[in-house]
Amino acid sequence: MSKARSNTVTIYLAALLCLIAAGLYLFSKSDFFSVKEVKINGSEKITHDEVLQLLGTVKGENIFLTDKKALAMKIELHPLVDNATVTKKLPATIIVQIQERLPAALILNGEGVVEVDSQAVILKFYDSWPTTDTPVLTGIAVPETIGPGQKINDANLTKALQLLGQAPKDLLPLIGELHYISDGQFNIYLSSGTEVKLGFDDDYTEKLTLLKKLLDSKDYDSVQNKIKYIDLTSGKPVLGR
Repeated sequence: MSKARSNTVTIYLAALLCLIAAGLYLFSKSDFFSVKEVKINGSEKITHDEVLQLLGTVKGENIFLTDKKALAMKIELHPLVDNATVTKKLPATIIVQIQERLPAALILNGEGVVEVDSQAVILKFYDSWPTTDTPVLTGIAVPETIGPGQKINDANLTKALQLLGQAPKDLLPLIGELHYISDGQFNIYLSSGTEVKLGFDDDYTEKLTLLKKLLDSKDYDSVQNKIKYIDLTSGKPVLGR
């Protein structure tokens, strides 16, 4: 092949590649890649309409130009959202995966009730008693100046939520109330009405595990109707009648 012919072929190939690249670029900007569907997974308490409102005008945008991190940050503005991730499915679908905040406790606050998650983030205010099986916290104040989605910065609340997190899972349904007394001390009131004195501790795991074993024992079952309180302040259960 002559040098001139070789140069001609090279020019043709370069031109063809440019045309293909230009065609692909124009195709990527076409309506074929405009977002037409938003799929939302993981939302139970949050409605799809709420998520779409937070996303804004994502439908109709070019999928290659959508910012996944920016969209996720918009969704995380919702007080019930703990984490959100956004992925793209070509040619025209946005997929949203939501991890909702889970209620950890109810704080009795004046005449109302405040629902918080394990990180002390406010989820909701209730004027009347909600239908929930989460433990009730008393002796802890909620600031009047904060609302849903904001965190309550209170050392006693943090410790109370840590205490609940240290409890065996099958003990939590038995806890009706967790009361903060003073100086970092807590008492539990079981759903049966029995008071449990926990005293002060940095880690309540051992005491709470011991409490669950006691409640499950046959010896306790035979006398529980006569028990007014269980004292675990010293680490060993003392039953009061």
